[in-house]
Amino acid sequence: MAYKFQGASTSGAANWFLQRLTGLVLVVLLLVHFYIAHRTWDSGHNWDTIVQRLSSPYMKMFYLAFVLLGLWHGLNGLWSVLRDYNLKPGTRTTLFSIIVVVGVFIGVLGFITMLTLPAPH
Repeated sequence: MAYKFQGASTSGAANWFLQRLTGLVLVVLLLVHFYIAHRTWDSGHNWDTIVQRLSSPYMKMFYLAFVLLGLWHGLNGLWSVLRDYNLKPGTRTTLFSIIVVVGVFIGVLGFITMLTLPAPH
């Protein structure tokens, strides 16, 4: 059976590239997070310090980006692994739908949690 090229839109090249890009950005975000959250004992292990840090809109944007990029990276990686198996179209659609629903749920939960944190005392 000869291989028939179906075009770049169905090859998965965009997801491959985004997987690598989000991986690089996540490494940078992780290093910044470790520096911010763990440079002293109280900086990452004290609820009041965490709430005070997250009262800054810049830190909220930072952690929302961290959550969303991590979510995209993880779920896209899971979908890439599942795509490697020769699944029936119905199974593939079901699994993709489950991944999307779980991703949206966790993303919304992350947004709600980040945006409704109590104000520092």
